[in-house]
Parts: sequence; C-alpha cells; structure tokens
Amino acid sequence: MKFHDIVNLICEQSPLQKKKLTGYLSEQTDRFFCEADEFALRYNGFLQTRNIPIEYAVDAYLRMCGNMLRCQVAFLRSGRYPVASTQEARNDVYHSHAEMLPYMVGLGISQFLWPSHYRIFNFFKQAILERADYVSDYLEIGPGHGLLLENALTTLHGLQKAVAVDISPTSLDLTKDFIEYAIPGDRRVRFILGDIMEVDLGQGFHFITMGEVLEHVDRPTQLLERLRGLLAPDGRIFISTCANCPAIDHVYQFDRIQQIRDLILDAGFKIERELALPVENMSVEKAEISRVTINYCALLMLP
Repeated sequence: MKFHDIVNLICEQSPLQKKKLTGYLSEQTDRFFCEADEFALRYNGFLQTRNIPIEYAVDAYLRMCGNMLRCQVAFLRSGRYPVASTQEARNDVYHSHAEMLPYMVGLGISQFLWPSHYRIFNFFKQAILERADYVSDYLEIGPGHGLLLENALTTLHGLQKAVAVDISPTSLDLTKDFIEYAIPGDRRVRFILGDIMEVDLGQGFHFITMGEVLEHVDRPTQLLERLRGLLAPDGRIFISTCANCPAIDHVYQFDRIQQIRDLILDAGFKIERELALPVENMSVEKAEISRVTINYCALLMLP
C-alpha cells in the first residue's frame, strides 16, 4: 500500500478532495512522499490487524471531512459551535464506538493529507527530538490515533515510563493496539481510561503532550492549570488546538489566536515557540475576520 493509493481512493469518491489534494501534493518534496509512503504502509498494516480494510479508512476520512464541512456551514450562519458541553460530546461521540472509531481512523489518515496537520506533526516531532536524550517521564492526554505517542516512544532514548490518558474507551483501545503493532512488547506505557482532571498521576513529567483537547472541554483554563501541576520544573508541554473550528465534538470556541495565547499565559506558562496555520491560503488576521479555521500549536514551559 502506497500513499498515492490512498489518495487515489479518496479522489475517486470526492471531487472536492481531489481539487484540494492535487494542489497541495503538487507542492510537496520527495522527502514528504517517502514519509507518507512509510506511514501508509505502516498504518494500513495496523488496520489489517484490526480487520479494517483501507476502504473503510477512506470512507471514515471522507465522513469526517463531510461532518466538518456541515459544521462549518452551520457555524458561519449561527456563529456558534454545534455542541453545547463536554458531557454532550461524551454521550454522543466519545462513548459511542460507532462514532469514535471512524473519527479516529479518519483523523489518523489526515496527518499527511491536511497541510496544517502535517506541519503540526513535524513541529511535535522536532520538539520531541530536541529532548530525546533526557526525557524520562512522558504524559499524553487524548492520544487519539496513537501516532504522536508512537513517535515519542521511538524517539525518546532515555524514556523510562509513559502514561496515556483518554476519556474514550474506543480511542484508548485503538492507541493500545497501534502501539503494540508498531513497537511490539513495549511495556513502558500505562494506559488509563479516565478524565485527566480526576486521575491521580503524581507529578514531575518531563514532557506532556495534549493534542487537540483544549477545544473539547468546558473549562480549558482549569485543564492547563492541571497540566502545570504535573510538569517538571524544566519540562515542556506540546499543545495543539484551533480557532473557528466547529466539529461534532468541539465545545470551547476560540475566535482569535490571541485568546489561546492569553489562556496559556493566564494558566502560568510561557510560550517557547508557536505555529498558527489557517486552513485556507490567507493570513491569520484575515482568517479571524472571515471565521476560517486556524490550527494552532505551541511548545510551553514554566516561566
């Protein structure tokens, strides 16, 4: 299975995706396609161990894109996200295997199909690589498809223990299975099904990852403050989130990137570096005015 095989299956079913992907992929380098082919081979191999055909994954990706487009249209009309609370998202999405499995599988494929996801993934990998020799304790909240966790486990040479916390049983099982497939016999990870605000984890993690979680909770400030208490004094936190990004499980609405920055600073962190990526070819300022989705990631530290 090559990356272009997945792309071809998507383009056969969606003229809109074909238009977007043709332009995006025409700008990519040989290095990108080597990475994408390696990912496609590995991810398809994993899906086969779960008896999930690649056609299911493509359908899941297109379903996710369709859901996001419908949410975006409704958002532009109403100015509000479609989900009112975290509890609603738990009931309708996180605790529903029928919703969560295709959501996570489709999201996994998007890592190389969406420009912003690919750049954020590289941002994360660079942050992990810079700390490969001295991170001994790693925590990830909401590992989702497991791709970030796998990269951390294979890159952090000095890692002694890792903890992965997820509120969705489907997501956590998918992550467990992917890690077992990608790194057979790795026993460093403790998988916990639960709410990060309620689980007793101790403290002193040298690296914490929380990708695409802030927009899913009612009180993101309290969540960041919780992470501050879990971080070692010289540790780092990778976060990603988004502004003007309605989805079937997005609760907290950021309208501007500065709102995210202010939230981070108010929670007691310093931003070491960041990346703000509108999903359309325009400036951050124009995207905010037009209410176009902006993906955001940052590496945080204690002052």
